Amino acid sequence: MKGYVLNKSTMWVHAMKRSIAPGGKIPLKELYDQYGKKHSLSKGDEFVSWLKAVKLRDENRWQVVLGTEKPKVEDKDLTLKEIKVDIEKIKPKDMSIEDVISLSVRQARELIPKVTDIKLLKYSLEEANPRAGKDSLCRILRKRITELETQRR
Repeated sequence: MKGYVLNKSTMWVHAMKRSIAPGGKIPLKELYDQYGKKHSLSKGDEFVSWLKAVKLRDENRWQVVLGTEKPKVEDKDLTLKEIKVDIEKIKPKDMSIEDVISLSVRQARELIPKVTDIKLLKYSLEEANPRAGKDSLCRILRKRITELETQRR
């Protein structure tokens, strides 16, 4: 499934079991894996219409972009989007603190065990700790930090 759901608002939002940054995108394929199979929905229009009706009711906050469509949002709302790098293309060696903090829990479970820079992990933990909805990410970071510290002894 090609396309994504875009957070058009200027605030972080907790929806669909994840925290979504302003201008953040969630691939439709990922949402289909999470909800479509569970609710026995077919890919495509049926799933997108269900998503709009059930999960993404607020049209001022959400936009579903299919295939190669371009989002119809003003540039001033996308400042964080321009800074944010596509998570799928990030290599663990090239990650920044903001990249780590913007990871969803699913992505963090895949990427964090590959990160070996303990300073990056500690700084990311300090930044993520006071943020709402980042408890699971903090647990993953703490676990990886202790793993690295025990390896280096």
